[in-house]
Amino acid sequence: MGYSKKTYATVQRILRERRQKAEQIAAAHKAEVAKKCPEILDIERQMAETGLSAIKTIGAGKNAAAIVQNLAKKNLELQECRKEILKEFGYDENYLAPQYTCPICEDKGYVDNKTCSCYERLLKEQAYKQLADETPLALCDFDSFTLALYSNTPDENGRIPREEMEGIYRFCKGYAQNFSLESNSLFLYGKTGLGKTHLSLAIAAEAIRKGYGVVYGSTQNLLSKLEKERFGKAEDADTESLLLDCDLLILDDLGTEFITSYTVSEIYNIINTRGLRRKPTIISSNLNFSELQAKYSDRITSRILGSYTVLHFCGGDIRIALR
Repeated sequence: MGYSKKTYATVQRILRERRQKAEQIAAAHKAEVAKKCPEILDIERQMAETGLSAIKTIGAGKNAAAIVQNLAKKNLELQECRKEILKEFGYDENYLAPQYTCPICEDKGYVDNKTCSCYERLLKEQAYKQLADETPLALCDFDSFTLALYSNTPDENGRIPREEMEGIYRFCKGYAQNFSLESNSLFLYGKTGLGKTHLSLAIAAEAIRKGYGVVYGSTQNLLSKLEKERFGKAEDADTESLLLDCDLLILDDLGTEFITSYTVSEIYNIINTRGLRRKPTIISSNLNFSELQAKYSDRITSRILGSYTVLHFCGGDIRIALR
């Protein structure tokens, strides 16, 4: 997967800061212990000298094995001595060693000239974060969702909006609490201003708290970003891979985007690929079933209506009620 220069720079900065912090703390620990027992500094110096001598001996080649073995034995003796001193003064045996976030690569991002798993994980996390930061909407939560804004009066179909929306609210809250990679995909539809985006973002917030990689964005903005990358009008990045691979994808306002053969093809590819990979997707739209059918290909409509859990939002525009 390709990432933008900004993503790589951010991850490298994070790793550098992690490493510096671990080494600064270790230096402070060493100074603390040295005040109580100056002998520890001499032991540290001797250990460094034996390590350097071993390297020089290996480079020289002649009779190296025996010399290196003796140096290793001396180093072990010094380590044991340091351990006993630390124990005597009430310290853990690893108190002087830098405690890196990733002990495998020591926060360098590489091991034996290969990228560490922590580096790859950070790249994905930052790519998700940067995509999320591009939306002007803050993550919502379930506590701020107000059912009192929905009418208790039956609508033309005999549905009582507040009762219907209470059921949807409880379903979405349970979905978020139990979210996993095996969760069903959701299709949230209804007129504008009924809380589809709010509940989608509340689910996203809970999934992120659980440690899942979430990509949220309006369908229009995400497709615009894909198009710019596809036709070379954006810096090096691979948004499409993020959309296809993330743990949870939320496509907001399907149907508001400018319809072209390219956008329809991309929407189908995203929905179909994630469906085949069994990755949860949440789609919200102002379109009803017949409008969805008229605007998109049968392939898109059938996949949404055939495999997604459908939630119909009803009532009046709660944003007007809030104002």
